[in-house]
Amino acid sequence: MDIWGLLSGDRPAFLDGAMGTELIKRGLRLGDPPELLNLEGPEKVLEVQRAYVEAGAQVLLTNTFGGNRLKLRRAGMEEKLEEVNRKAVEIAKEASEGRALVAGNLGPTGEFVEPYGTFSEEDLYRAFREQAEVLASSGVDLFVIETMSDLREVGAAVRACREFGLPVAASMSFEPAGGQFRTMMGVKPQDAARALEEAGADMVGTNCGGISPEEIAGVVVEMRKATERPVFAEPNAGRPKLVDGRAVYTLPPEEFVEGMRKVAEAGAKLLGGCCGTTPEHIRLLVRKLG
Repeated sequence: MDIWGLLSGDRPAFLDGAMGTELIKRGLRLGDPPELLNLEGPEKVLEVQRAYVEAGAQVLLTNTFGGNRLKLRRAGMEEKLEEVNRKAVEIAKEASEGRALVAGNLGPTGEFVEPYGTFSEEDLYRAFREQAEVLASSGVDLFVIETMSDLREVGAAVRACREFGLPVAASMSFEPAGGQFRTMMGVKPQDAARALEEAGADMVGTNCGGISPEEIAGVVVEMRKATERPVFAEPNAGRPKLVDGRAVYTLPPEEFVEGMRKVAEAGAKLLGGCCGTTPEHIRLLVRKLG
């Protein structure tokens, strides 16, 4: 089964849920990159991903969200880029046991494109291509680009991933803005969907952000006005709340799934979870909507 086979049915297909917040429960220190555990605690990553497969996830994302050179450099792990990404694919494949597709996960570099920062679009393209090459050569089935806010950065990521002949899904994160939704860089959902399609993404979507699953449904409606590409959605477990200086996500699985029902009704074909979601969120999502 490939991603197109999963999306061909009348019902949604299912991604996994959060990785970072699950690894924090298993001892990841705040401030440490989750990718560090690919090398120093692979059994913890494996445990999380096996739980998602058992919950019914059909697509597992590798633990490589921050696995590009620019992000790893700030964590002092730049020289481990290839090892981190290859090990992540190995762990995900072991967890899937052929029951789920493995998606190479790419997140933002944490840098801004000129004139807001010091990096060019080509600099970001090279960073994404380097990571995508390792993921592709390690045997991922597709790419999932997540949590983007700048059209130039996500465009560079899509362009880099397209070079390896695998399906590419690309997602942007939206915040509430005067009764509407925009990314941190001011991009509207319709403009995002249109630009992602033009960049070459095979699937377009939305994840994370400071909005609820019900609000994500509104973003999906707007994106579908601008594209015929399949739309995917990965909301957080509710809006984050600050507790002792860190974000906490408290939406229980039952309420998450009720919101996701609206996301599916809005036309999203691939459903999953982002920050704060757990295997229980995914298990109930699959049972109720699968």
